[in-house]
Parts: sequence; structure tokens; C-alpha cells
Amino acid sequence: MNLNMGKSQNTKIQKENIFSRISKALGDKSEILPVHQMGENQNLIESIRDAKKEWISANYNFEQAVDSEIIDYYIYKIKAYQVRYEYLLKKAKEKGITYL
Repeated sequence: MNLNMGKSQNTKIQKENIFSRISKALGDKSEILPVHQMGENQNLIESIRDAKKEWISANYNFEQAVDSEIIDYYIYKIKAYQVRYEYLLKKAKEKGITYL
């Protein structure tokens, strides 16, 4: 019985050492996040990428537009996508997400 407890304790220490080494290798800035928080962070990163694509697309469409009403439309779209993109970047920064 004591032998099994010793093995369990040894395994636990080994796991802690592995996580400690991984953390050091990543620069001590990273922390192990719960699964639901990792999913939220991934969703935020995807939203940022989508917002950037929409902003770029609106800029391209603006450059191709010839009708003044369509030009006005894309001006508003560009501004809206820009504000959304900047907002999402701000949220990511608040959460400490640096790699996009």
C-alpha cells in the first residue's frame, strides 16, 4: 500500500516538473488556462481575424465603387469594421492575448 502511495506521489511530482519546464520554456508569461477560457480566447482570435478580413474587403470594394451612393455606403462600412476590429483588439489586449 505504501509503495502505491509513493508511486502516486512520484508521478504527481513528475507532472508538476513537466508543467514547470513547459512554463519556463514558454517564457513564464503563459499560464495553463481552463478549457472553456481557451475556447473563448480562440473565438476572440477568430473574430479579430474575421473583422480584419471584412475591413480589408470593404476597403477593396470602396476602391472599386464608382457610384457616389455606393462610395458613401462603403465609407460607413469601412468605419464600422475598423471600430469593430479595434474593439476586439482592445478586448484581446485586456485578456493578455498577444499572438494573433
